[in-house]
Amino acid sequence: MKKITQPIVITMGDPSGVGVEITLKAWKNSKIKKPFFLIHDYAYVQAVAKKMKINVPLKIIYEPKEALKQCKKFLPIYQMDVGNKTKLGKPSKQNANVILKSIDLALKFIQDGKASAMVTNPIAKDIVNHASKNFSGHTEYLAKKSKSKNFCMMLINASIRVIPLTIHMPLKKVSQSINKDLIRDTLKIINQSIINDFGIKKPKILVTGLNPHAGENGLLGDEEINIIAPAIKTLKKTIKAYGPISADSAFTPDNLKKYDAVLCMYHDQALIPIKTIDFYNTVNYTAGLNVIRTSPDHGTGFDIAKKFIANESSLVAAIKSAAEIVNSRQNNT
Repeated sequence: MKKITQPIVITMGDPSGVGVEITLKAWKNSKIKKPFFLIHDYAYVQAVAKKMKINVPLKIIYEPKEALKQCKKFLPIYQMDVGNKTKLGKPSKQNANVILKSIDLALKFIQDGKASAMVTNPIAKDIVNHASKNFSGHTEYLAKKSKSKNFCMMLINASIRVIPLTIHMPLKKVSQSINKDLIRDTLKIINQSIINDFGIKKPKILVTGLNPHAGENGLLGDEEINIIAPAIKTLKKTIKAYGPISADSAFTPDNLKKYDAVLCMYHDQALIPIKTIDFYNTVNYTAGLNVIRTSPDHGTGFDIAKKFIANESSLVAAIKSAAEIVNSRQNNT
């Protein structure tokens, strides 16, 4: 297996949330073997560490490559100033631009070959909207910035990978948003991602229905008959996709062992089971991007930001997953 020759970059996230806390805790975690650095304000990170009473030596770096040597003894910080009135637990629109700037810089580092992957700390979409109107999340923003046309949100942990076909939209709009092309395109992205990013040569993908009992042969809805099943059938010669199956039966222990991924029709149908299976170690991954991006699968934690009780496990898993995907892509090219 090839070694990562460039470090992983971690974005700032919302500085009023738990991002600094979990990054400091992650640096001390012995499970992480790959070098990484944080884009943030050195003085602010130092102040948070002091409040946490955690011993994490910090060091400013001026080039990402410096993190390769420094990460073992220090948490490398690439300097980016936050607002001078920034406080834990109190998000401010004053930081909207710098939050977005840290994401843009992390992307540029990867595109310039200075970083191997990015891990994005949690943000508040309403705050970032002050800097970028109609900002709907990292997934869509990074896809547009990296000029990636085919992408999808994938949640991963040691037990399963799940993909919501539709993401951040009201439930009442889900049915009208589902179509054959979207299902086919998403299945192609999932299949290729599992091959390239996870090293599984012949992935098996399970597809859920939209309605209770997968529509009960049309009695409870016809999306399964008219849209989902026909879409799966068109790919039968190229992709091993199965379904539609009732969503309440998709995540049985047998299915978790049998299938490499589950494509669900909407956000909560995918996220509730995977978070129930393993909340703390689930990672948000954007499959299909030209760059590698993972994220802890939780929010900013403004309500607990001053308590210093946040669990860093999801960020640790996100860093490890990013490194594994880098290795997998290198070994498949």
